[in-house]
Amino acid sequence: MTATTDLASTYLEARERDWNAFSTSSATLPDYWDWWKAYSASWKVPIQFLQPLGAEFTEELAPLAELLETLGKLDEVVVAPVEWAHLTYLHVGFLRPTDVLWSQVEAFYVNAAPRIRRVEPFPVRLGGLSVSEDGQIYVGVDDGGNYRELRRQIRLGVPFISQKMKDDPLVTADGDNFIPQLPIAFTTGTGDRARLIEALEPHREIDLGEFTPPKMKLARLPIQPHDHYGAIDVVAEIQLLGADHRKGYHN
Repeated sequence: MTATTDLASTYLEARERDWNAFSTSSATLPDYWDWWKAYSASWKVPIQFLQPLGAEFTEELAPLAELLETLGKLDEVVVAPVEWAHLTYLHVGFLRPTDVLWSQVEAFYVNAAPRIRRVEPFPVRLGGLSVSEDGQIYVGVDDGGNYRELRRQIRLGVPFISQKMKDDPLVTADGDNFIPQLPIAFTTGTGDRARLIEALEPHREIDLGEFTPPKMKLARLPIQPHDHYGAIDVVAEIQLLGADHRKGYHN
């Protein structure tokens, strides 16, 4: 319990650091999708292990409606559809010859699934609002460290990912510093930072409650310059079984 409590405090401190950096800056707002264009090598499609919380818990995320309506009226941000909202816990790479080949993706699933099934089903609590340096407005996710454990299991099961994660700045000799987040809107690079801060401030302590995700997903995100929020293409679903993973064959 102490470790879980300490981790929740670490997550909270990170959200506060992000908010303080954002709210005290006088710089022009970042354009998130310009950043993504550069990061994705001009809109290459990413493969990710992710949790599509917006699609899985649409009704439970209804309390976001007031905030999203407010943000939707601002030039400073673009709001993502609720059903598109997802938590990425491991970015595998982009579909291109120098990174990930589509023919490799099935092997990622086959090798990762037996390791993922070893993790016990776990709840996540969504709450607390902040803004990342690259312009993602996000809700915090308290998971008891389980997404870090999933990342560890995937790394153990998939040599390709294990090799790539050697360059992941979040993975150090002291452990994995990954912090889960649920992005809900993205800054546009235009408008007034102070106006956006004013709109976000009343929702800083938002609490969306606790949910237990049904399955882990490996997915393709068809993000394109003309459509940033296309339907998430789920490639594979993996059930969390914990100790029950030993009880026979699982597809």
